[in-house]
Amino acid sequence: MRVIASANQKGGCGKTTTAINLSSSLSLRGQKVLLIDFDPQAHATMGLNVKPSDLEKTIYDVITPKKNWLWGIEDILLPVKDNLDLAPSSLILSAFEQELSGLERREHRLFHAIQPLKEKYDFIVIDCPPSIGHLSFNALRACDEVIIPIDMSLFSLRGVAKLIEIIIMLKEKIGHDIKSRALITMYDRRTRYSRVVLEKVQAEFGNNVFDTVIRYNIRLRETADLGLPVGDYDKNAIGHIDYENLAEEVIRSEEARIYQNLNTSNVTQDLLKKTEEYIDTAAEFSEDELAGSEMGEFSEDESTASEIEEFSAYSSQSNYSQMVDVIANRSTGSFFNDEDEI
Repeated sequence: MRVIASANQKGGCGKTTTAINLSSSLSLRGQKVLLIDFDPQAHATMGLNVKPSDLEKTIYDVITPKKNWLWGIEDILLPVKDNLDLAPSSLILSAFEQELSGLERREHRLFHAIQPLKEKYDFIVIDCPPSIGHLSFNALRACDEVIIPIDMSLFSLRGVAKLIEIIIMLKEKIGHDIKSRALITMYDRRTRYSRVVLEKVQAEFGNNVFDTVIRYNIRLRETADLGLPVGDYDKNAIGHIDYENLAEEVIRSEEARIYQNLNTSNVTQDLLKKTEEYIDTAAEFSEDELAGSEMGEFSEDESTASEIEEFSAYSSQSNYSQMVDVIANRSTGSFFNDEDEI
């Protein structure tokens, strides 16, 4: 059983879209798949036409210490279609952060919850929240692999760098290895900005980026509103073709062992350095692009100017490292305190 998280600390970069459509495409290939919605916003749940308000039990009931393991994960699963099940979420999952305060081994709760499913599924896909906290740590502890969606923005690249910081921490604190690759999403080849970002990311990250690129496609937005994977709505849609290619690449990656282990310190630190360096160079490119746009030089990309203004309104620095330190050190000795137990 392979456990894959879709994660990036930036919201709106295609995490949930990827989780839903990758799960669907894997199931169409005969793989038995469970999609776990681990985001209190419950977008993956609603994206599969399930109303959180109609649910009696969700993933919260499985992992909350208040229930004391009253419910197993098998008790909440909902069949979506052949070979695809859903572990739904709801807003109450947001209470999980507070409930884990001071609890020993709190980062292992999802990991332990999915252990009984080893023989039932070929893949478990976890849709992570766009935040830093116990939910994210639980998802990363439970998974073996992470897909990091990157849309064409500096915020997404910053999310890659910061997510890798957590991956390094998990390796150092509890010896948990996570294989990681980036996925380019919302790609619009008509814009020069997107083409340059894609070329730069592929050149810098090499095998740490999927060959598959998820192109911008309005069908992906329409299907989210309808509560369907894109392939169930329009099999000819570009979005469906791209996620079919991604599913095939994910399956092949295990067979060919394409994934590099980013948690060896040299490789991870190198990728982290490249990401931060690229953020600086991309920011410089953005300024040049904006100047060109103001002179009418890049009329093909009408969205570039507003996109760059959004990026330039924020400093390239962040307080993420301090936030990670606070989370890791809160209730000293209880967050990463001993060996795993199944």
